[in-house]
Amino acid sequence: MPRKRILLVRHGKTEWNGFSRFQGKSDVPLDDEGKCQAELLAARLAGWEPAAVFSSTLSRARETAEVLVSRNPGVSPLLRENLAESGFGTWEGRSIHEIESADPESFRRWMDSPFENPPPGGESFASVEFRVRSALDEILSTDGERIVVVSHGGILRAMLVLLLDLPLRTVWRMKIANCSLTGIDVGKRGASLAFLNDDLHTRMSGEGTEIPLLPV
Repeated sequence: MPRKRILLVRHGKTEWNGFSRFQGKSDVPLDDEGKCQAELLAARLAGWEPAAVFSSTLSRARETAEVLVSRNPGVSPLLRENLAESGFGTWEGRSIHEIESADPESFRRWMDSPFENPPPGGESFASVEFRVRSALDEILSTDGERIVVVSHGGILRAMLVLLLDLPLRTVWRMKIANCSLTGIDVGKRGASLAFLNDDLHTRMSGEGTEIPLLPV
């Protein structure tokens, strides 16, 4: 397999992110800050020229991907339902504080290991794994050495589990901020983590500010 660098991008910020509300499959758009984050990331990736940009179909990811490709003529987001966020069942639209107060036992189990203890009515890891493996098969078979995947915190963590052969619990100790970059290199010997949760661009503000170079 030719060497690939895959950039995993979490979507930009939404209003629900600001209120710590579970989003899951709820279709929440970017807020103004999220749109600004996407523009800053697009500026950072302007010279990187990915061969393909895959995106979740949910609007917060799709909008982020559309901003990213705006600086890469000829590249359009490849929208995939199998990259949509994990379902959070009855917790969607409710804040962490509300859930912890109303159902402390379920919340405690979820905090201990979210993939192994989904919320009531939420999506199982077996379901997530099936569709993420399907997405990865397509992504890894795509021609080109540079690929961008715009998705969600839970799905990007599932990708890390599958690509790096990690225990389910460990990836929830890794922060993946809104509009952050995580780099994965894939070659003949498998996948390796190049960098994690790079969100320096989201901290840039003001005209004339120099956007940091993308790690290579």
